[in-house]
Amino acid sequence: MKNIKKLGYILVATALTFASCTKDLDINRSPYNPTENDATPELLFPSGVAYSAAKIGGDLQLIGAFWSQHYTQNNSSNQYTGIDSYNLTIASYNGIWSNLMGGGMKDLVISKEKASASGLWNYYVASEIMLAFDNHVLVDLYGDLPVKEGLQGDKGVYTPKWDDGKTVNQLIITQLDNAIAKINDAKALKSIGAQDFVFEGDLDNWRKFANTLKLKVFMRDFATNSAAITTLLNSNDLLESDAKMTAFLDAVNKSNPLYESDRRALNTFVNLRASKTLMSYLQKNNDPRIEDFFELTTEKDKPAVYAALRQGDYNASTTDYPPGSTSRAKLGATDPVYFMSYAECEFLQAEAWARLNNSAKAKTHYDLAVTEAFSRWGKSAASFISGGVYEFKTGTVEKMVEQIIMQKWVAATRCQAWDSFYDQNRTGYPVMSALDSDDPSYIPGQYTKSITSVLTGNTLPRRLPYPKNSSDNNANTPKAVPIGTKMWWHKQ
Repeated sequence: MKNIKKLGYILVATALTFASCTKDLDINRSPYNPTENDATPELLFPSGVAYSAAKIGGDLQLIGAFWSQHYTQNNSSNQYTGIDSYNLTIASYNGIWSNLMGGGMKDLVISKEKASASGLWNYYVASEIMLAFDNHVLVDLYGDLPVKEGLQGDKGVYTPKWDDGKTVNQLIITQLDNAIAKINDAKALKSIGAQDFVFEGDLDNWRKFANTLKLKVFMRDFATNSAAITTLLNSNDLLESDAKMTAFLDAVNKSNPLYESDRRALNTFVNLRASKTLMSYLQKNNDPRIEDFFELTTEKDKPAVYAALRQGDYNASTTDYPPGSTSRAKLGATDPVYFMSYAECEFLQAEAWARLNNSAKAKTHYDLAVTEAFSRWGKSAASFISGGVYEFKTGTVEKMVEQIIMQKWVAATRCQAWDSFYDQNRTGYPVMSALDSDDPSYIPGQYTKSITSVLTGNTLPRRLPYPKNSSDNNANTPKAVPIGTKMWWHKQ
């Protein structure tokens, strides 16, 4: 029964994912209608989580994988050329905005309000924490966000004012603190159980999720928040398991959202190819996870190997790169959608201790993170971190942070690519190469300029443009900002 209920919501979320290009769900319209007024937290909360998984694990994972240089567009098809060339406009991928703000977050807000009014603190806690997480995802993607007024619904604010990014991060911390304060009240109630797609009603895990998200948000401004960060590091109350949505099936409309959109819904299934940026790093280090991330080539009359395209080289001729001569990205119909992973939590702690110049604790958490990142795919990291190519080396703070983020970047493949995109913005790692990835002096794993980039110089994308389906309805939507413009928390 549990999986039947889950898959019902997945089916709804998937349908909304593919409908988003023709039907806008916008925060500038009242999210409250008679059907939703009749809904209860028992329905609204799982619906909000499913909406969130559909977009974070679908469009956002897709964009993140390109902009983290895990994947690149195949040279014999053209589905994702706009992403690969950084040629996105205010009308591009508005479904991320409309289905999170107008769908998932709308449901979570109503769930939170109804749960609070009726004393259903278990639903209140989970709804508030998930809402804070969605706010985090969107503010890091767009720069500003309408949080104070954005989801007021029939309370009268249909053209909300936008809050600046620093304010949004403060509001996220407040949301998380509010939720944590109600954990004990929530524990006195019956478990949510099967209605909770993330932790199956385990409130201790929801608290750890909230604390780990606080750590992540605080890391956007480390110097200001170093005391709060140290307190969290010493709390022994951070994630020890994945915050993820599972229960996907290998069946139409029941699969992982990226698999569903790329492998089922398109008229070609060859778009996502290995980027030479990541592939060269895996091959240089003889990393066994290459077989979990990419397929072997299938070129006719040629041996099967792992091979990649340069980032953005989708105009390469089929004479130079015949069909099947590069490795396709490996996706699974039953792949989970990760919100935060245990490996990410350990990487965050490793980075924080490194920035506090505690190399011993940085190494401890780095080793745990890399071990978990390998274990996810049934691999052992032991020979890599004990005297191997991924062994943690003490040094300057920046050198330690670089090692940590490089491994976090690899670990995000087929998992949290959108998060490694955020990390590169924040830390500058992997660094940008001045060389083409075909140059003999190129250092594997360094970012390269997309061959077809529409941005000037070596500029990388830093954000999505503020969405058209908000600006069309709300004059308060900020003016368009070029996607290469850095945010306040990005490495300058």
